[in-house]
Amino acid sequence: MAYQALYRQWRPTDFSSMVSQEAVVATLRNQITTGRIAHAYLFCGSRGTGKTSTAKIMARAINCEQPLNGDPCGQCESCRRLLAEESMDVMEIDAASNNGVDEIRDLRETVKYPPQHGKFKVYIIDEVHMLSASAFNALLKTLEEPPAHVCFILATTEPQKLPATILSRCQRFDFGRIPAHQIAGRLRQAVEGAGATASDNALHMIARAAEGGMRDALSILDMCLGYRNDVDEDLVRSVLGTSDKSFLFRFVDALDMEDASTVLGMIDELMRKGREPMVFAKDVSQHLRALLMAKACPDELPALLDITGEDAEEYIYQSENLTVTRLMKMLEFFMATETELRWASSPRIVLENTALKCCLRTVEADTAALNDRIAQLEKQVADLTEKLRNGVVAAAPAKKEKAEAKPASRKEEPPKPKVLTPTGRSTDDTWKEAMNQLKKSDPGAHSFLTQGRFIGCDGVTYRWEAAVGMDFFATALMKEDKRKAVCNALTEAAGVESEFEAVTAGSANKEDMSDDSFVTGLEKTFGKANVLVQDEAK
Repeated sequence: MAYQALYRQWRPTDFSSMVSQEAVVATLRNQITTGRIAHAYLFCGSRGTGKTSTAKIMARAINCEQPLNGDPCGQCESCRRLLAEESMDVMEIDAASNNGVDEIRDLRETVKYPPQHGKFKVYIIDEVHMLSASAFNALLKTLEEPPAHVCFILATTEPQKLPATILSRCQRFDFGRIPAHQIAGRLRQAVEGAGATASDNALHMIARAAEGGMRDALSILDMCLGYRNDVDEDLVRSVLGTSDKSFLFRFVDALDMEDASTVLGMIDELMRKGREPMVFAKDVSQHLRALLMAKACPDELPALLDITGEDAEEYIYQSENLTVTRLMKMLEFFMATETELRWASSPRIVLENTALKCCLRTVEADTAALNDRIAQLEKQVADLTEKLRNGVVAAAPAKKEKAEAKPASRKEEPPKPKVLTPTGRSTDDTWKEAMNQLKKSDPGAHSFLTQGRFIGCDGVTYRWEAAVGMDFFATALMKEDKRKAVCNALTEAAGVESEFEAVTAGSANKEDMSDDSFVTGLEKTFGKANVLVQDEAK
């Protein structure tokens, strides 16, 4: 006998063997038991959720001579004929290939004849949304007033394409996606029935890949058993062409650290193993979705993703270092990549470009990137220690004392000679050289420094002032890692051990707005001959 695919071997023959869809099964059973059989049913749902199987069970049950709690007995003549597909009382029509008006007109002629053996003549129309507009119009009158011995069962994955006139004449049942753990349970039965073995993790991996469809899951298992009778996680990954969980965690860690070299190396590793860029982009999207859910609802994560508590802790731990804005941006990139890869002539280049976009987000100038940086800075400010906060507050009075200690004289003083560092640079040139070094060694610190201005050097301490409304950049730059990076750059540029201090907007204005600087500014604007300085009368 020819081999029969697993999804055909394990197609349910009664309501008791159905997986999930409890509400649908309970309603249909009750209708069969009480004899309240409708003339038209509409079964909606995604592929592999049991629509056609339920329609066949329903057709046998309403024609069964002795139904058992709504299930067909399987022993009477009608049940045996229908199981052997020898009865003319049940007609299956594929609307995808019989979607014209002529086929529906033929159907209208045949419904007039009574059933040969059973009580009802059942018409199962699969993929009914594929019928043409004229075919729907031809079917409409028959659905509205069919003969008493006729029952229509329509099945579709896209009920929104059906005319409202058809929908209003049917009892609609929606078939939900089957939970992964229930799919895994049926897969376990199929493995044992085939005399093979499989690990629980492998079966759960197949169940998740099926995305709620039992037929897809059984087909994947069938392919795995075609390789060997011992199914494990590595075999499932090989069949699906997916990446293992640890690889995805390392890949997202590299994206978070903006390590472009590691990211491109991992993509190269994937390509050498023969993985499909489309499949990998989908895997990354699902991983980023899991991290977003870990940020939003960590307590419900095991139930929402149908994973173990240990796996949920891994997602939660990794999500702590990423902001919601950053995760959403990366997810947006990879979801767009899935569409681009369908038509790309060089899929690898598309994937690498997307990964680099996620790595180089600090140099982006769009609003989303700025909001992401602000969110990270706010988090850093919230995590500052009490010691650092006290240090920032204590530094303010010193500036006030210095401002008060300035002489009140308004006489012009000769300009002070420029102070040169041991490297022969002025303080301004030293600052510019340090900025150039930071642009290469620490782009983040360089980006923060562009949000303010250099206000001078006091000995070996270089001071920087944040722009108005950007005080949080000053706080971020005084954090130990950023401050140390700036100090190292200044030390190298100046040739002497240097310090760095970031101040908030306005705190340096009192020093700059002395009388001498004010007069000097007027003289530069209007000319020295047009400015007269006169003391006020006491």
